[in-house]
Amino acid sequence: MTLSAHSSYLQLYSKHEWRVASILFVSYVAVYVGSVLLLPAAASLNPANMIALCALFFGGLRLWPVVLGAALIGGLLGQVPDQTLVVSPVIAVAFASAGSYLLRRVRLDPLFRHMRDAFATLAVLGFVSLLVPTVEAATSAVGGLPYTLGMWGYGYVATLSSSFIVVPLILRWSAKPRFRRTLLEAVETVGIFILLIGIDWMLFVDGTQTILGIYLMYLPLIPLFVIALRLRPRFVTLALCITSLFAIAGTLASTESVALAQRLFEVELFLIALSASFLLISSLAEDRRVNRNIMFSQLATLENMLARVSSESRAKNDFIAILAHELRNPLAPIVSTIDLLQLKGPRDAEEKEGLDMMADRMATVRRLLDDLLDVSRISEGKISLKKEQVELESALKSAILSTEHHRKELHQTLVFRGANRPLYVAGDSVRIEQIFSNLLTNASKYSNSGDTITLLVREEQGLAEIEVSDEGVGLSPHALETIFLPFQQIEQGERSEKGLGIGLALVRNFVEMHGGAVSAESEGIGAGSRFTVRLPVLPADDISITEEHQGSKPAKAPKKPGPLVLIVDDNDAAAAGIGRLLELQGYSVAYAYDGKEAIENTFSLSPAAVLLDIGLPDQDGYAVAKKLRKHGFTGRIIALTGYSTGEAKKHFRNSGIDDYLVKPAGLVDLRRVLPEL
Repeated sequence: MTLSAHSSYLQLYSKHEWRVASILFVSYVAVYVGSVLLLPAAASLNPANMIALCALFFGGLRLWPVVLGAALIGGLLGQVPDQTLVVSPVIAVAFASAGSYLLRRVRLDPLFRHMRDAFATLAVLGFVSLLVPTVEAATSAVGGLPYTLGMWGYGYVATLSSSFIVVPLILRWSAKPRFRRTLLEAVETVGIFILLIGIDWMLFVDGTQTILGIYLMYLPLIPLFVIALRLRPRFVTLALCITSLFAIAGTLASTESVALAQRLFEVELFLIALSASFLLISSLAEDRRVNRNIMFSQLATLENMLARVSSESRAKNDFIAILAHELRNPLAPIVSTIDLLQLKGPRDAEEKEGLDMMADRMATVRRLLDDLLDVSRISEGKISLKKEQVELESALKSAILSTEHHRKELHQTLVFRGANRPLYVAGDSVRIEQIFSNLLTNASKYSNSGDTITLLVREEQGLAEIEVSDEGVGLSPHALETIFLPFQQIEQGERSEKGLGIGLALVRNFVEMHGGAVSAESEGIGAGSRFTVRLPVLPADDISITEEHQGSKPAKAPKKPGPLVLIVDDNDAAAAGIGRLLELQGYSVAYAYDGKEAIENTFSLSPAAVLLDIGLPDQDGYAVAKKLRKHGFTGRIIALTGYSTGEAKKHFRNSGIDDYLVKPAGLVDLRRVLPEL
């Protein structure tokens, strides 16, 4: 043979295939010869065919010539009859090829980690085991030899029992031969196998059938159950193989030749049932373990994702709070300057209109900042309501007034139709006004110039139904599904309004916090939309009517200097703006620009009130307030802050601060916290 021919011959198989082929050939011949020479009475079991099936499963069907050659060599060495020498290789190739092909087709996991793997293995082996007695029967018929149905049954049971015991053992241990066990687990494994071997010896070799009248045939089930539930399929296949060896060896050694076939048949039936049952039980336990691990892994992944989402949410909310703070600081002097200009002297119509427009725009900016912070607080569950008895029509009129400038710009008309009687709800008056301000703003934004917006109030079965409808762009079916989600925008062709997309999300959250519900309806794009809010109405017996006079009279400049207010803010423009407003109202004003100066001026000047910025350069306002209270200051301390979160409010109370103003603060805000105004 030339070198090139020899090289071509070697390239028939890969290195992996040659390794499997070598193991297959040696093990097949050794097992076949051993079973024929040492256990001739049980030669029908033929475990060598099971080795061939597993080898083809791992190495591929291309190894069938190796099976054929190994069967021929084994038959020659075992000195089997000529007919068997011819038929045995055919049976081996057919059995191994069909079994390995079907196991590959069902995508068997040889680790038996799922119930389907055990069922698939048993089904495939049950089917291909039919080939052995069937081929033998056909061969006998051709040769004119007797072959009865009983002989066929004996052959099928022998092949099936051998395949149920040997194939799972080889598949499982070949797929993953290495494993790790702790010392305690190793001791447990050795102990349970010693117990199993002792029981098998006593039952099958020693022949002890009963103890104290107790039948011992089912005693091996105890260690087998422990192995199936504790030690995984690997050791179940080994335990079944050990029990089978003891059972078959004991049967061959203790049974007379006359009754040997019948006794061996009974043992094989017992081993078939035992192997199938415990292979399924161990696979079920393994399936449960795998699913539990998957569940724990998914839970861990979910926890990590939730932690990341929570972290990102906190970062987002912190960013929003910082952003709002940074925006409020430069807006503060603008707001106070607008108020100051409105208070000073008579102005012509054009100047007055310009100042009113700027005041309206600043109010809109403040509302947007508040809405943005409200969304972040709601997402963290940190927003609360200050519930009281609220007259609904009064809250609606406040919302109408606060959104009037939107409609004026677009020359829109608002039609308001109230209920037949005053309706009262239990709620936060500020949030209720915010609900309808957002709905009216939304209706105006998505309506055309000259359109009519309708606000209708009616009472239905203990509920106040407030309907805001418009003649604007309308809503598509998809928009109706997402309209109340945060940061969602309506885009209807060319008419697409830009904004934060948080107004309607706040509406839904605030309505639900009041125990109500909100819905949106539209007949389609271009047909307008209708938003309906339903709030529980207070029963007549729960309403306490009190006469309240809200608002304040125009302030008159006092004839003598008023109380001294110390303004503490490192932003001199913001401090000066608030100071000029207070001076116009008759207050005396002093300034400080850091914490140290604030403490010194407080005790040297003894002001009636301190307007204290929280974000000072040398120390925060909380520390300043605590020091002032510690050293006996009894005047009012009002915090000036760009933060309006729940945590900030807790700090205010714990630091001895009486009230707080969220920047930018105007004259209305100052009147609220300084009653003397």
